[in-house]
Amino acid sequence: MTKVLIVCGSGISSQLLKESAMRSTEAYHADITFEATSFLNAEQEMADSDLVLVAPQVSYHYDQLKAQHDQVEQIPDDIYAWLNGESLVKFTMRELDKNKVNE
Repeated sequence: MTKVLIVCGSGISSQLLKESAMRSTEAYHADITFEATSFLNAEQEMADSDLVLVAPQVSYHYDQLKAQHDQVEQIPDDIYAWLNGESLVKFTMRELDKNKVNE
């Protein structure tokens, strides 16, 4: 199971996006589990994550998070703003595939 961590400011909106995305993982038969956290707790939870996704409102911390984990990506604004779980699953699958090619 691939673990993907969604990081936002307080963990509230990332939790909503996580719930939306988890419903779509079933539809796509994706072997992905999403977790949500705030930026303040991200460092503790990043260690066992395969991919870290950064919400637009904390994108200014992207470089800091990237220095702590090798697979960090920024969630596109349109996916995050609409809490579009299906698009997040598709985006995540593309990023995971892209990272496999780069390994």
